Amino acid sequence: MPKLLRHALCATVALPMMAGAAEAAIVHRVVNLAIPVNQVGLWLNIETGATSTTSSAPAGWDINLYTSGAYTSGPAAGGANIIFYTGSSNGAGLMRYPGTVSGTPAPQPAGSIIAAFESFGAGTATFGTYDGSWHLNASHVVGVRFVGADGQVRFGWLRVDVGSTSTQRTLVEYAFESMPSTCIAAGATQGQPPTGCGTPPPYDRCDPLRPSIHPAGSTLPLIQLTTTTHQVLGASCEFTIHKANWYRFIPTASGPTTISTCLSVADTSLAILDSCTPTAAVLACNQDLCSPGSGATFDAVAGVPVWVVVGGSTASSGLPAFLPISVAPPSDPCGSIAQVPSGSTVVSVDNARPPLDLRGYCDPGPVLPAILHRANYARWTAPAGGYYAFGACPTSVPVQVAVLTACAEPSTAIACSYDQCLATNGARVGFWATQGTDYVLAFGAGSANITLPDSMTIDVGPEAPPPDPCGADLGVAVLGMQSIRLDFDFPDLPMTGTPCSFTNGQAKLFYPTFLRFEPPVTGTYSMGNCSDTDPNFWGIYDLRLAVMRSCGDVSTLLACDDDGCNGPTPPWTSFIPAIELQAGVPVYIALGGADVAVPGPFAFEITLESARPCPSDISGDGVVDGADLGIMLSSWGSAAADLDGDGTTGGSDLGILLSGWGPC
Repeated sequence: MPKLLRHALCATVALPMMAGAAEAAIVHRVVNLAIPVNQVGLWLNIETGATSTTSSAPAGWDINLYTSGAYTSGPAAGGANIIFYTGSSNGAGLMRYPGTVSGTPAPQPAGSIIAAFESFGAGTATFGTYDGSWHLNASHVVGVRFVGADGQVRFGWLRVDVGSTSTQRTLVEYAFESMPSTCIAAGATQGQPPTGCGTPPPYDRCDPLRPSIHPAGSTLPLIQLTTTTHQVLGASCEFTIHKANWYRFIPTASGPTTISTCLSVADTSLAILDSCTPTAAVLACNQDLCSPGSGATFDAVAGVPVWVVVGGSTASSGLPAFLPISVAPPSDPCGSIAQVPSGSTVVSVDNARPPLDLRGYCDPGPVLPAILHRANYARWTAPAGGYYAFGACPTSVPVQVAVLTACAEPSTAIACSYDQCLATNGARVGFWATQGTDYVLAFGAGSANITLPDSMTIDVGPEAPPPDPCGADLGVAVLGMQSIRLDFDFPDLPMTGTPCSFTNGQAKLFYPTFLRFEPPVTGTYSMGNCSDTDPNFWGIYDLRLAVMRSCGDVSTLLACDDDGCNGPTPPWTSFIPAIELQAGVPVYIALGGADVAVPGPFAFEITLESARPCPSDISGDGVVDGADLGIMLSSWGSAAADLDGDGTTGGSDLGILLSGWGPC
């Protein structure tokens, strides 16, 4: 009889007082069946209670709990995995965390409604430390959907206990509603079905029972089934959080606190609000702190709750069922800065430091945004005036470095970089220093998912200054064709704030070479590299042009172009068709690439399109007279009648006009 006892079932049926064949009733069975640690496992027909631990499944089986291997990480590492299998055609499924639309079967919070509007699937139980994960030494209720012998869908739940290892697992009990398509509450063994089973409950962003973010960070469910509302942020953010989820966070300490999704590869947006009401004020927001992840830093007050809103960056962003949310608590990165001498110094590293966001203040290049993650600092005093270099070369992980005049103050940045090391990893940057001045040397990880080593070697010392494209390295342009090659040692020329428009990429000229051009006669000139061809479409002639009165000073810009020869089609060459220049008044032409991989050489040509033999004849009637004088006086102070090329109409221009008085 032991074999029979092993499979004995204790069945109870709870019926309403006026029970009938068409009324709902919960069928509840306590079974205490061990789940074998093998690939056969335990088969179960929920409706009949039939089970099997052999390769012969019972007729009409619904689920199969078995093992295919061991967990390789997490709390259950080394233990046998637990797989919930439902087959491909029997209509059964295990419920995911309430409101989520992806992921594996999850333990349900007490009272969760198991209904048709939820998402069901199969897969391996995931062990973790967060809501919705499996735990050792714990009891778990899992929602289930199955098809009865009558072909109709029913809903129920299973309770699975796990011991100190995942090899100790037992199907303790299960229950289901006998009435087809009737919902059931997780753990219910009697009573009427829950109300509101026809549609999912509305998302309540202020729900006090919703999981909160732990001060040390949490992995939390992303409810996507009912959060169809998008959170549109105001002018301070200017983006929308799609399928927004709201989580409460109560800081345990006051000070700058960073909350991020950087441990996930999901494309998210994030905002921190002061309440969960529709009129909540935005404290901080971000879409790309650790692209595709997001994060924001706000001034936390201990004990004062805030609400973190997280969702997709776009309506089509693929979001996981559970999202890790990290919290970097307040710390004073400037409280104990080490003073370092010139030369190499081994410094300790604190990976709990907040990021240093230099975007808008310093541009290290097109590859990485100017964010030093886990930013650490050292202080250095310049022993003499001159040009110096600061870096961390080599390093075991990608890093970024920056030089500031005040600790953790982005607006004081004077240089930054993520490369310039001979080694694969590491970063180095040059800067001009004044004798006796203190500088803050910042170094951090190249991205948010990188952990810095416990100690790093940083180096600061003098070195030869970089070439000066407007000094000794300034070139000379002449009429006609000339071959120009870019020097990758020259700094980029930012064009932000100018009227120039660029087909794509950043608003700058990469590694520009400057040429001084002195027009031989007054007239209309054209310039460009339209004769360059690129049959392989490598983009090596993708030139950008800028002409200015003062070398390197875009505030004196006269003309610019990107892709003016053929438009946004290969070979992406540039052309300025007409620019008025004054004889003997030099201009400075910047030739730069559209990105970092445009070396040239460029076939650059300057052409005199038409000459003006009488530059003082402003009206163009062939004589310098009162009409021209009137135009000049009405243009006084502007550039409209500028004859000497200084950008304004003034006394020197009047002198030129009077000296040319009479017929041309």
